[in-house]
Amino acid sequence: MTYSIEQAKEQIIRAGKELLDAGLIARTWGNISARISATQFLVTPSGRAYDSLKPEDIVLVNIADGKVPKGAETIKPSSEKGVHAAVYRQRPGVNFVIHTHQDYATAISILGRQFRLKNVKPEAKKVLGPFIPTARYALSSTKALESHVITSIRKYPQAKSVLLRNHGTVCMGADYEDAFAIARTLEEICRMKYEQLIGSDGLQDQIGSEDQNRVFDRVLRREIHEEYDEHYRAFENGKTHFLIETSTPCIVRAASYGRDIKAYVDDLAQIAGTVIRCLPEDASEQAIAKALGLGACGAVLIRGKGAICAGGTEEDAEAVAILLEKGCMAALLAQKVKAGSDDIPDSWKAKGVPKTGGKIEHIVYTQKYSKLKDQGEETC
Repeated sequence: MTYSIEQAKEQIIRAGKELLDAGLIARTWGNISARISATQFLVTPSGRAYDSLKPEDIVLVNIADGKVPKGAETIKPSSEKGVHAAVYRQRPGVNFVIHTHQDYATAISILGRQFRLKNVKPEAKKVLGPFIPTARYALSSTKALESHVITSIRKYPQAKSVLLRNHGTVCMGADYEDAFAIARTLEEICRMKYEQLIGSDGLQDQIGSEDQNRVFDRVLRREIHEEYDEHYRAFENGKTHFLIETSTPCIVRAASYGRDIKAYVDDLAQIAGTVIRCLPEDASEQAIAKALGLGACGAVLIRGKGAICAGGTEEDAEAVAILLEKGCMAALLAQKVKAGSDDIPDSWKAKGVPKTGGKIEHIVYTQKYSKLKDQGEETC
C-alpha cells in the first residue's frame, strides 16, 4: 500500500515522536519517509526536531532522482533523501523507511559483517528476515553511500534492514508499523550481539541502565565564573560556552585504557573530530583546553574520571556527550575484537571512520553549523 499525502505526513510525525520515546533517535539525527505513489515520497526536513514537526514541514521528493520536484516551494529535505529514494526504487513493496543512528546497531556496524540470523527467536527473524547486511562506509549524504546501500539490498533481497558502516541503519517496512518493528527488533538483536562479543566483564550490565547511562555529572556555564574556575582556559577560545562532565560506564571504561580513541562513528567525527584525546587524571587546564580544540564543540577523555564535552550551547555539549557515549561503546567493541577471544574469529576487523572521510565530515559539519548558527537556524 502507498499512503495518501495526509496519511504519510501523519505517520512520519508519529514515527518521529515514537522513535524518540523508544530511544532509537536523538535530536535531529536520522530521517523518516513514506511512499505516496510509484514516483514520489515524503521525507522529514533537515535539522528540525522530531517532537516539533508539523505537516507543512514534511517534504515531497521524487523517487527517480531523489530530488525535490521542480517548482515546488519547500523547506530543505533531509540530506539522506537519496538513500530513501534508492530504497524505494529497489524495493517496490517498501512504503516506509526509517534511517536511524541507534546505539547498538551503529556500534555493531563497525565490524562490517553480514550477519545471518540463526539463534534468535522466530518472531525476530520474521521481522528482520534471515540476514542483517552491512553496507560499506561512505561519506554521509553522498552517491557512494546510496550505491553501497543498493549493493546490500540487491545482494540480500530478503533483508529488511541494512547497517551502514560507522554510521547507522536503514529499516525498510511495508508500512509504518512494520518499519518501526524492524528498527526496534534490530536494536534488540544488535544489543544481544554486542553483549555476546563484549563478554562477561560486567560492563554490559551497566550500559543502558537508567541510573547510569547518559548521566551528566556537572554542566558548567561560561557566564557563571564560580562554576568553572578549574576549567576557565577551556572557555578562552570564545566559542565554547558550556562544558559537561560525564562519567558513564562506557566512557569511564574507554578512558581507563589511557589511550586516544578513534572516532568509530561518523557523527562523532563530524562534531568532535576524528580522534578523541585521552589525558591523565592530573592533566593541566592548558592540556584539557588544547585537547578540546578551538572549535565550539569537542571532547576529551580523562583517565580515571570520564570525559569533558564542550559546546557552543548546552544542547551542543549534550550532543557531544551523547555521541561520545556511542563512540566509546564502539571503541570498546573494537578493543575486544583486537584482543581476540573464542567468540571472535581472527578475520574480524573493527574499523574506525577513515581519516580522510572523517576530516571531510568534520569540515562540512562545522562550516554548515557556523552558517546555520549565523542565520539563526537549527543544525542537523
